[in-house]
Amino acid sequence: MINLWETWIIEIAKGIGELFLHPLFYVGFILTYILGSMRVKQERKLFHVRVEDSMIEMKEYIVPSLVWGLILSVITGLLGLAVPFDFIVIVGIFMLLISVSMQIRFLSPAYTVGLAFLVIYILYVTGFDGILNNSFFAFEQAIYPSIAVLIGLLIITEGVLIRKRGAIQVSPSVEKGKRGLYIGTQTTKRVWLVPVLLFIPNGMLNVSGDFWPVFSFGGTDWSPILVPFFMGFSLKVKSNLMGNVAGRLGNHVAILGIIVLALAVAGKWYPIVSLAAAIVAILGREVIQFVYKNNENQSNAFFTSGKKGLMILGVLPESPAERMGLKAGERLTRVNGQQVYNSEQLYEALQINRAHCKLEVYDTNEQIRLVQNALYEGDHHELGILTVDSELKR
Repeated sequence: MINLWETWIIEIAKGIGELFLHPLFYVGFILTYILGSMRVKQERKLFHVRVEDSMIEMKEYIVPSLVWGLILSVITGLLGLAVPFDFIVIVGIFMLLISVSMQIRFLSPAYTVGLAFLVIYILYVTGFDGILNNSFFAFEQAIYPSIAVLIGLLIITEGVLIRKRGAIQVSPSVEKGKRGLYIGTQTTKRVWLVPVLLFIPNGMLNVSGDFWPVFSFGGTDWSPILVPFFMGFSLKVKSNLMGNVAGRLGNHVAILGIIVLALAVAGKWYPIVSLAAAIVAILGREVIQFVYKNNENQSNAFFTSGKKGLMILGVLPESPAERMGLKAGERLTRVNGQQVYNSEQLYEALQINRAHCKLEVYDTNEQIRLVQNALYEGDHHELGILTVDSELKR
């Protein structure tokens, strides 16, 4: 019994160590650094100021998703989810190519893992014998139900991450609308690292296939390994706050994952259904993305200033606006007793009292509130509020 536990500990330690040796682990750091730098460059171009720290994307890459990776690993561990090692290689190739192309939204597991499933199926049915003396990509079977289960679990996790983390510290932006007027948008590009415990054959853990692993193939000798999966999320919204849109989108992605998982479980007894699960994952994720993009194109702009007041597009960290609790999507109607409709009027109203300001604010629920705060030397000349026209004309 002691030897068995020692073997478990050694094998799991090896699996964790292999995560840090995986090249994609470090590719993700490079990718998120580039995303952060590109975002800051765009913010400085539009507003002449950095809105959020350039390391936000890198922090989001590893910290929040580790919890979900742990939860997912417990599930895959209990299921004994076994996959061929060559599958891990194919997924890694897809993730690397997509990362290099910077097409972040295609880092969804629906595409990376779903397409890897289809590649294995095609290689098998076309009679491909593998490469390097059949050492790689020579698969024992056409369909692996365990991979279909993994797709469903990963898509559910993706949906949860989009809902929980997709709208955190989004970047404000400005573009021309259909009528040639400038409108505000909120954009986000995130890559989350989700390490998942999987089992590959020909390892040191010898267990009876009668009770574990549940989803297995080949022999009964397994090695646990932590595999890094990227989950990419890219979205631009103009019709509403990012939090509202990302919340709904995350729900729909999670529902898709549940549907795929249900099909995948049925695939244990009817393997062809697993193939259907992979196809549903790819097509379903693309349909969700198309519907949301189409809705955004057809909807009216939310971030516009006009007769109802000055719309807040973004708030700078550690600014007077942040101290007063102002948020994106709220509208300023009066500043120091003066009505404001644009950034010029905001600036003029603030000059009435340079040491203190009183604001009349309408929140996203159209509830009015009055806020006030002292102003200090060195504070942003417009309270740290970003609007559609602030800085754009300067």
